[in-house]
Amino acid sequence: MGLTDKISTLIFTLIVIAVVVFLTMSRFFVGPLSQLTRAERIILGVSFVGVLGVMVYAAVELLFHFVF
Repeated sequence: MGLTDKISTLIFTLIVIAVVVFLTMSRFFVGPLSQLTRAERIILGVSFVGVLGVMVYAAVELLFHFVF
């Protein structure tokens, strides 16, 4: 495994750690969903979709890096 493979794996790992920290902290600070207004729920849902988009993008980039 070359240096570029290690760097790509490291970047993906850091993105995964950042997403886990973001989701944990947002759950800790936001609290129960039942206390949120409809607009706050929509904003929270859009942020989770954005997080999933970043995860999928990072996984695809890492996969393409190893395949090609």
